[in-house]
Amino acid sequence: MTKLEGFAALAEGRVSVVLRGDSGEERFDSQGPSVPGIFRPVVKPAATGRRRLLVEIRAPGLSADHDLGDVTVFESAAAARAGIPEEPEAPGRIPFLKEQQWPIEFATALVSEHALRPTLRATGEVRARSDGEVLVRAPAAGRVATSGRAFPRLGEQVSVDDPLGVIAPRLEAADVASLELAITRADLELRFAERERERLEKLRAEGAVPERRVEEAVRATEDAQASLSAARRRLEQFRRVQRTAGGGEGTVALRAPLSGTVTELHVAPGAFVEVGAPLFRVTDLTQLWLEARVAEIDVGRLGTPRGASFLVEGGEEAIELPADALVTRGQVIDPLTRTLPLVFTVDNAGARWAVGAFARVLIVNGEERRALAVPESSVVDDSGVSVVFVQVEGESFERRVVRLGVRDRGHAEVLSGVRTGEHVVTRGAWSVKLAASSGSIPAHGHSH
Repeated sequence: MTKLEGFAALAEGRVSVVLRGDSGEERFDSQGPSVPGIFRPVVKPAATGRRRLLVEIRAPGLSADHDLGDVTVFESAAAARAGIPEEPEAPGRIPFLKEQQWPIEFATALVSEHALRPTLRATGEVRARSDGEVLVRAPAAGRVATSGRAFPRLGEQVSVDDPLGVIAPRLEAADVASLELAITRADLELRFAERERERLEKLRAEGAVPERRVEEAVRATEDAQASLSAARRRLEQFRRVQRTAGGGEGTVALRAPLSGTVTELHVAPGAFVEVGAPLFRVTDLTQLWLEARVAEIDVGRLGTPRGASFLVEGGEEAIELPADALVTRGQVIDPLTRTLPLVFTVDNAGARWAVGAFARVLIVNGEERRALAVPESSVVDDSGVSVVFVQVEGESFERRVVRLGVRDRGHAEVLSGVRTGEHVVTRGAWSVKLAASSGSIPAHGHSH
């Protein structure tokens, strides 16, 4: 007994075999399985003749009755063999016992009609929007330092204009001594300019020099004062750079150009960088782009896309994109890949998709229609041929070559090979294939 929810062996409960007929009803119970899934009610009918055979299953949360139809109860095994001719086993059957099915991931699905849309296969990549990612580069050569907040970390959320750090520009002076010498020279020049101004002001009072000479002396004094102040600031800035101090006068602030996530970090505090060196990459992950690339051979069949679906590597469920998610359709075939790009918007709340993830894409390329289909997971590539394994009985399967049509939302259209109402293996198909290749049945103590 298999519980179809999960296709697991029924591990507890009661199985009853019921025979009904003119002679009344006989019931034969099996209280619990001998091993999980195997129930062994001993059936010894008291009367012969035509009877109705039923199987009742009672287990926690489960109540099922199976009417197996009319059977004949013979008076002996010899009479049964004589009354029912032995039927040869159908060719091509693959035995795969329940004991083989239960330990593995196994499931079947019904072949039926599904709503399918014409699609084109494409490869794709999840990437940042063109306006949703900025690489912050160094605006000046110098030492990177922290600002008033901690240095950014990978994965950290930042808002537009948040401080990321500062750059203390690199100075032309090679050492502290050169800067101190510049201060000394500027101080001497200031003293000389002040004495010269005082001397000229006295001579002007006596009428010995014109006013113009005094004005030139005043300007020279002011220039010397400015030179001294600049020399002192350069020395202080140099010392601050050596200490990797953040912020302050003379530093260049680095700010987040947009709200998003720090996705790349190319520098550490205290490192020297050149002009234009990459520092941080900030990406808005709330909305990304899916760039699908349609092969050149399919471009001629590509009409107006009515949406798409994509499945990233390692994903279990395809994501549907509506028609209005299309951002742009390329007009130029890439000379290297020979593909045409189509770009779709992908909502990425919760950062579900990683930038750069590879995806398998189906471009919706026409109106929806109903067609016979099987789950894509049931299709096995057997040496270049598409096959499915049909469960014709509980432990008996057939290998069927199928001709497939369009694929959409996890289903593949079947043009030939299976019929409506048949069951195909959707999980464990490779195990059935291996059983067919081995041609033998492992001994598991199984009997009917």
